[in-house]
Amino acid sequence: MENHITIAPDKCTSMLDIRSQIDHIDQQVVCLLGQRYLYVQAASAFKTSETAVRAPERFATMLTQRRTWATENGLNPEVIEKLFTDLVNHFIDEEMKKWQAEQKPRIN
Repeated sequence: MENHITIAPDKCTSMLDIRSQIDHIDQQVVCLLGQRYLYVQAASAFKTSETAVRAPERFATMLTQRRTWATENGLNPEVIEKLFTDLVNHFIDEEMKKWQAEQKPRIN
């Protein structure tokens, strides 16, 4: 990520400043999601079943925590829950593909 000068929202003097800051934040968010994805992929090595990959109890607990974090940050918890539901379901699907591939017997 390139060097970026952060300007507080109330110190921005133009729409260019605002857009630049938003773009920088979005870039950071995407990079962090990429890191999250790598952890999800690594987790497949520790899973022993499809149920463990899906981890429904963990999923529910995670959504509850994200809703709390949303509220604490002045965001709509419904929107944040939907965002994480979509994101995590996609990551679970990707992890499941990796886990299933790892379960196939190796032919040498």
